[in-house]
Amino acid sequence: MFFMGDDNNRSSKRSLGIRDKKLLYRNAKSRCENPTCKKKIEFDEMQVGHKTAWSKGGSTTFKNSVCLCWRCNNLQGTDSWIAFLKKQGVAVADPKSERTEVKKILMAKTAPQLKVLAKEYGYKVSGEVVENFFDSYTKAPKGTIHQPFICEIEACRLP
Repeated sequence: MFFMGDDNNRSSKRSLGIRDKKLLYRNAKSRCENPTCKKKIEFDEMQVGHKTAWSKGGSTTFKNSVCLCWRCNNLQGTDSWIAFLKKQGVAVADPKSERTEVKKILMAKTAPQLKVLAKEYGYKVSGEVVENFFDSYTKAPKGTIHQPFICEIEACRLP
């Protein structure tokens, strides 16, 4: 659907379907997800809040939604979820600093340790098979030995 000035091809859908609402409500354990509220709410009282407001380019997806009571949804307005939490004095981890911290931890691991982690998370990072007259072996992927593992493991662990 095309609206005047809206040329970014996003969906015009503004609310979740009933199935996603039920999942959101169940995952929130019938409570408002605002950490300063946590009020028990009935399903028909639940409001679906956007982590990034629809009016500010946020999508109407399960990943961008939070289960809120009417009061908290009204208080959030068009603030992002992070800004809303910060205004209430809730300490919020910065995703960029968390990602940097994960990279530091992974860079300190040895290649065998990274292989174990990749296997544990179900990722296979393979290098190039090199064959010569006497034997064959797997050469590490291009770049440092750590980088492919870090990319795969980080993608699995962080949003």
